[in-house]
Amino acid sequence: MKNTEWIGNTISILLFAVLAIASWGLSEILQRGRLNEQSVIGSGPNAIIENPTITRTDVYGKPQYRLEAKRILHNERGDESVLESPVMTSLAADKPKTVVRANTAIATNQQNQIDLNGDVVITREPFGTQPPAKITTTKATLLVAEEQATTTAPVFVQRGLSTLQGVGMKFDQKTQKIDIVSESRMVVPKENKK
Repeated sequence: MKNTEWIGNTISILLFAVLAIASWGLSEILQRGRLNEQSVIGSGPNAIIENPTITRTDVYGKPQYRLEAKRILHNERGDESVLESPVMTSLAADKPKTVVRANTAIATNQQNQIDLNGDVVITREPFGTQPPAKITTTKATLLVAEEQATTTAPVFVQRGLSTLQGVGMKFDQKTQKIDIVSESRMVVPKENKK
């Protein structure tokens, strides 16, 4: 009987040892898997939004602008959103409607700075005595809270029948002023006399 107890005790100890080793091995495998998983997750976007329409309001709840895009890839850790085919439309009732389009954009600084790239077009409807305006360039930066657009790239501005071109620009939505930084050249057509 003592032989069978000894064999039973040995088998129990071996089973516990095997379970302990298996448990430790499984824990190591899972822990290594989590480390790899974290490195993969840390490098990509947190959210991918298809065909979104986002309306931003001011502190009083009045619509400020509407953003539409083909796709938004948002990375929360980097406070960055990549926008494909973005279209921003101003909604303030006291200002002329302005629409901004680009091929791509990157929004940072809590979505306040938007860097536009590729075929950037800013159009503004006529208001008061001011004719409609269209600004084209290859890149621009929008500062949403400041209601400004700037660029260091070549720019072409069409206001009514006159055109203005140069390098670098600042457009202020509050004052409706467009300033060309350098190499500006303006063409104003002669009035037709009948």
